[in-house]
Amino acid sequence: MRVVIACGGTGGHVTPALAIADLLQKTVADCEILFIGTVGGMENEMVRAAGYEICAISVKGLSRRHPKEALAALKLLRAAVRAAGNIIDVFHPDIVIGTGGYACYPALLSAYRRGTPTAVHESNAVPGLAVRMLATKLSRVWLGFEAARAHLPRRAKTLVVGNPVRDSALWRGGTRPMGQSQKTVLSFGGSLGAPAMNRAVLSLMAELRDMPQIRFVHATGKREWEGFSRELAAAGLSGDPRLEVLPFISDMPRRMREATVVISRAGAMTLGEVAAAGRAAVLIPSPNVTGDHQLKNAAALADAGAAVVVEEHRLDGGDLTRAVRRLLTDDAARREVEMAVKAFSHPDAGRKILADILLLTGRQ
Repeated sequence: MRVVIACGGTGGHVTPALAIADLLQKTVADCEILFIGTVGGMENEMVRAAGYEICAISVKGLSRRHPKEALAALKLLRAAVRAAGNIIDVFHPDIVIGTGGYACYPALLSAYRRGTPTAVHESNAVPGLAVRMLATKLSRVWLGFEAARAHLPRRAKTLVVGNPVRDSALWRGGTRPMGQSQKTVLSFGGSLGAPAMNRAVLSLMAELRDMPQIRFVHATGKREWEGFSRELAAAGLSGDPRLEVLPFISDMPRRMREATVVISRAGAMTLGEVAAAGRAAVLIPSPNVTGDHQLKNAAALADAGAAVVVEEHRLDGGDLTRAVRRLLTDDAARREVEMAVKAFSHPDAGRKILADILLLTGRQ
């Protein structure tokens, strides 16, 4: 089987792509995989580090505020469709899969025009523009959230599978190795860091000094590490044995298993990890995401009692401290959230996607 996977832009697009690729390589003996990404995109480094080949095409998003920029992007998009088509013509894939990002649309459209089976994985609760535009043309639209189905045409061939997590077995179950008296707050805001989240977590660390049994593990993001370290010292918290501050977290499954409460953004893949681990979370959706996807993702969990949401503009009002303190001190309330969030876990997401790939390619 020959498979093209198009993705890019953010880790939230690349992570499910790699999860699908890993599963295909493990289970399909003759599988050859080629990625399509964007020139200069972070996906190039991530995909190559995972051991896969990637071809880059030049494409960027459409500006809704600047007509001239939008026109230039459309011209670039037409060229990108041709470039993706050339890659497909040379590689001759049995299926082309998209997981989001600017490279996704040209690759899927080119495959559709050639009669190649196509599928896209939409991880968010509200589908993006590219998925909505292509939905009725694709062989399958895999959904991470049931709620996403309502935003697509009825003719779209949708299948709710959840969001695949790489090495998902590492996330399942797992008891916290700490003593029952000690509880851990795990917080992170992305690989580069989120200044507003860092300020809020620093304030939370200071405000919960009255709870010596609480341990913090916080990832500042590489870009924010030095500044956060200086602010930690200014607050008189440097050297506090309860605080473990890192630029980034490389062993997230273990950290998630040890956590009592998680503070994070609300990207779809992060929520998949939280659900797979069954942890109570306070979500701070990024306000800088197109279409408010993170706020909508977070709302899907909050409406089911599966998470607590604190919007970024309310971080200075003490809402974060109150939410975290309650989850740490009210064990019954925290267990309710943990039970509710498990309903959003799809440990069989990869298996469902694999079965559908085999169906779409005539191998089942």
